[in-house]
Amino acid sequence: MTLLAPTTAQIRAQVEAILRHDPRVRALGIRSPTRQPWPERLECAGRAFDVVWCESSLAAREALCGRDGDAGLVLLTGLSSDALGDDVIARLAKARLLTVESWEMVREAFQARNVDPRIAGKPWLAELLLEHAHRGPYPPVPGGLLDADTAWANLLDRALGLTIARPDAESLLRWCIGEGALARFATLSPVARSGVAAWLSDVAGPAGGLITACLESGLGADALPLGLVADVVFGTGWLTSELTAASVRLEPFVGGRRIPAEHGRVWAAAAARALRALDESTRRRLLERADTLLGQIHAAAFAASSTVLLAGFEARLASFAEVLAAVLEAKSPADLRALEAAAERVTAHDQASVQKGRAERVAMALRLVRWLSMPQGGKQGEPESFADAVAAYARDGAFIDRARLSLVGGDDMAALSSAYARLAAAVRERRDVQNERFASLLRGWNAAPAAAWPLVPVERILEEVVAPLAASAPVLLLVMDGLSHAVYRELLPDLDASGWRELWPSVEAGPASGVAMLPTMTVVSRASLLCGRPLRGGQSTEKTGFAEHPALRAISKAGHPPVLYHKGELSEGGALASAVREGVGTPTRRVVAIVHNAIDDHLDGPEQIRQRWSLDDLHLLRPILHEARNAGRIVILTADHGHLIEDETRQIGKNEAHRWRPADGNAGPGELTFAKGRVLTPEGDAIAVLPWSESVRYAGRKNGYHGGATPQEVLVPLAVLWSSGDDPPAWTLAPPVQPDWWEALPPAAMVAAPQPRPAPSATAARKASSAQPSLFDAPVQAPPTAIDSDWIGRLLASPVYAAQKQLAGRGAAKDEDVRAILDALAQRGGKLSRTALAKRMGIAQVRLGSVIMAARRVLNVDQVQVLEIEEASGTVVLNRARLDTQFELNG
Repeated sequence: MTLLAPTTAQIRAQVEAILRHDPRVRALGIRSPTRQPWPERLECAGRAFDVVWCESSLAAREALCGRDGDAGLVLLTGLSSDALGDDVIARLAKARLLTVESWEMVREAFQARNVDPRIAGKPWLAELLLEHAHRGPYPPVPGGLLDADTAWANLLDRALGLTIARPDAESLLRWCIGEGALARFATLSPVARSGVAAWLSDVAGPAGGLITACLESGLGADALPLGLVADVVFGTGWLTSELTAASVRLEPFVGGRRIPAEHGRVWAAAAARALRALDESTRRRLLERADTLLGQIHAAAFAASSTVLLAGFEARLASFAEVLAAVLEAKSPADLRALEAAAERVTAHDQASVQKGRAERVAMALRLVRWLSMPQGGKQGEPESFADAVAAYARDGAFIDRARLSLVGGDDMAALSSAYARLAAAVRERRDVQNERFASLLRGWNAAPAAAWPLVPVERILEEVVAPLAASAPVLLLVMDGLSHAVYRELLPDLDASGWRELWPSVEAGPASGVAMLPTMTVVSRASLLCGRPLRGGQSTEKTGFAEHPALRAISKAGHPPVLYHKGELSEGGALASAVREGVGTPTRRVVAIVHNAIDDHLDGPEQIRQRWSLDDLHLLRPILHEARNAGRIVILTADHGHLIEDETRQIGKNEAHRWRPADGNAGPGELTFAKGRVLTPEGDAIAVLPWSESVRYAGRKNGYHGGATPQEVLVPLAVLWSSGDDPPAWTLAPPVQPDWWEALPPAAMVAAPQPRPAPSATAARKASSAQPSLFDAPVQAPPTAIDSDWIGRLLASPVYAAQKQLAGRGAAKDEDVRAILDALAQRGGKLSRTALAKRMGIAQVRLGSVIMAARRVLNVDQVQVLEIEEASGTVVLNRARLDTQFELNG
């Protein structure tokens, strides 16, 4: 055996091994063929040892004899034991001259009797283990065998910071971007780098060899971005000549080796998983690097195939913009299908959950196109009464305006912004027709205003809604100044997530709206709401009128009259004022009202701000609702008026008010004159000119406006909310409200050609002629083809269904619930969101879960998923093929 000069690490390991057996050892000798630049002193296991090179036996004796203090001695010499002499050898540890045997020292370090043959022939591995032994003792191995995995686990941990012996590709990629990881690898000797790379390549699967090839090429930092690039190169179209050429250009990054397509896909999948586990700033840096690498191999044109790359998201948005422009230009039903597919590709991209605003705009644009595609005649067309118009706006129009709000400001991409602008113009054009009709019906109703759910004038809300509910439970009237139906729809998911459920007088009642005074100005409409009669005035007027309202005083307890808090009273040091907290939190006070001004204040704020509304954005709203919940209060959420957002308006004339002007006997285009009835101007007049067109204003530009006669300004949400886990003390839990066009179209196979219809009557023909056309020449959605009109009936009558119901016992679903679920899903291609399904079934969404669970007990025979729920998306899915098989409906 060739005698090797020991390294410092080996000397230290040798000393520590001796100390484990004899902690009081004073001197030990190690044989070395040559002198090396060792340190003069070593710290080993808490003791100091002087390192001395002795070229003669005399030098050795002097070193041994000259010891003083507590320091030990490591005597290094090229002499044999005989040359040193017996007297010297006798004073050394173990009475012999030690030689460096790396695996022997490693065996000692792990307190092992044997070493796994798979590693015993790798001296560099032993050297590395000894080199890092100073970081602490190695753990004793069980059974006395140092196996390969234990050795590799300790080596990778101490030398490279890899904490597992057999890292998979994902772990290896995450390690590559760790701080100092690549520098550690670079400091290994060439033989050690090669050996470590070989082990990692073997254990990390098909992608391991590619990742370690990057490491050995000095490109370890690019291993993860290159994996993301591989997803494009080796995707579904990888056999095209351009991508084949790109795969060749990728080879220099992995040391010139050929990359098998299946290995490239595994690499890509691991890279995507590793990326998702990282923080946002690191992800962004790596994605930008991947885009650069994609360009270097000339494959950027194929970026759209990636669900991860930034360039892929941009490409998918560009594709959506192109299809959207084509839809608006060609007005073809086939293009709408293409737009659905393009939008789905955008939302399927990882960046959709990061760049949420852009993804939301895509979803909202698609919804607006669906709405434009719907025929606007007949049942979907013009309302015949103001009550019909109010109900239609709450169920449909509010969602249109919610979607429109998202498009304000456009997108980062010029082409997409242009398409959004064209879409907004098309929507605005149709809404102008609807707004004109709404204003006309409003003027007629204003002559003899009546209150009947779901239409309640704001001055009747206290008497018709607040007082009757306060007789059943304490009430908080929350007046959100300027709250529109569209903003309420934006807030509703947040309220629902916080446990607040909407109540209606009955399931059939529908969502309600308050009707603002005319013109829709705060000084009149809010005073009228809080005083219970048409009135104009400020906060003092509102406080007095609210406290003295007869219906509210009648249900209030002695010493606890109705109380109203305004904006200036809500905050105390930035938190909810203690007086307000106490007032809302005291259930013996039956009626408490709060005016919250955040929305109306925003309308007067600076331009170029697109405010998104949530409970967190509305200062103090969460603690207010918290106190209301603890006090068992019903919350009535409403407003004095709504608002319009600034969007391509033009100023006409000059007036102090933005959206109304004094009557002058002449109403121009886009305007109507309103008189008497519920008209009360801030100056006390009973006549005013109000614009029904959204594009008209009379004063300078702001974030938003109110005062006019559009449904956005006139109608306000009148939402009754309950948050206790108990059944509400009054009314009933409301089913969700959502138009059909809010959800994706059913698959093409579910859409049948329109059935022939008899010629319309003269009256019907007149109605049709006045209706607006759809965006497309023909309706996109048609009734499902009646291939098997009573398959649900055959299911309910089947022996298997009867057996399933008997097996489920009391937990079985009602037949009418099963029919309703299956019918709703079948009409929409077998998929519906929870919200849409609850709406179609006419039940509260909070109760849908138990209904679905009961149906699954009956329909999922032997746990076969006939009816399932995609938890990530909240989608309920019917697998019709499995249902037919399990219930033997094909025979």
